[in-house]
Amino acid sequence: MTSCTSEMKLVELKIAQAYVRLSSLPEESSAVSVSLASIGSCEIRMVRWPEIDIDRAPLFWLELFDHSIKSSVDSFCCCKLKDAVPIFDDFVTQARGSNKSGDFT
Repeated sequence: MTSCTSEMKLVELKIAQAYVRLSSLPEESSAVSVSLASIGSCEIRMVRWPEIDIDRAPLFWLELFDHSIKSSVDSFCCCKLKDAVPIFDDFVTQARGSNKSGDFT
């Protein structure tokens, strides 16, 4: 159980660091995402959403992007950093499965 908790904390730290990088991008920058991980042809990205209403806007979106089909395969709206941990783990599982079977299920 300790290793699982340690792994979760490491993922949470990785997500927090990515959020700092994303938040540091200038508003006028064309970059709207930072990469969290690459697995085969898939990439897990943290995406900044245009700020419409800061009080109700999510912090960021996580996106699973497949470079082989040049398309987003899955995404999730995150209002808290901790929300992203299980989603990141799910995206890793999806990406690993995609690279074994050739497509997502």
